[in-house]
Amino acid sequence: MDLTTSYVFDAAHRIAGHPGKCAWLHGHTYHLEVTVSSPTLNPLGMVMDFDDLRDAVRKAVLDLWDHSTLLAADDPLGPAISAVQREAPDRVVLLPGQPTAEVLTREAWTRIEPQLPAGIALERVAIRETPSCGSAISRPKT
Repeated sequence: MDLTTSYVFDAAHRIAGHPGKCAWLHGHTYHLEVTVSSPTLNPLGMVMDFDDLRDAVRKAVLDLWDHSTLLAADDPLGPAISAVQREAPDRVVLLPGQPTAEVLTREAWTRIEPQLPAGIALERVAIRETPSCGSAISRPKT
């Protein structure tokens, strides 16, 4: 059985080297959707408590990314923004690749999965950066 929760967070990013307007620092209201599963329900008839899943996602992703600047680790804007934003250096998040919807989706998966309790499988993570554009990753079907 699956359980799905949705979240909203705001962040800035840029895709350095992009030939269009995405090369410039700009922001999005991102929509994150997380689906987990379990072959059995707990004694209360749940895959897991919604609050527990929200806490795991908040700890893994939202606390770090919400109202942050998401940049590639080698983006020269990272140190520049950190220097002028000394009061909140943790609000510049350097990622292992360009902060595309695809990279953010993969990174969210990597961060959320270890936060889940035993017996709960991460099935799908989707991130939309606009109402019509986004990325998703799912557990391969066996």
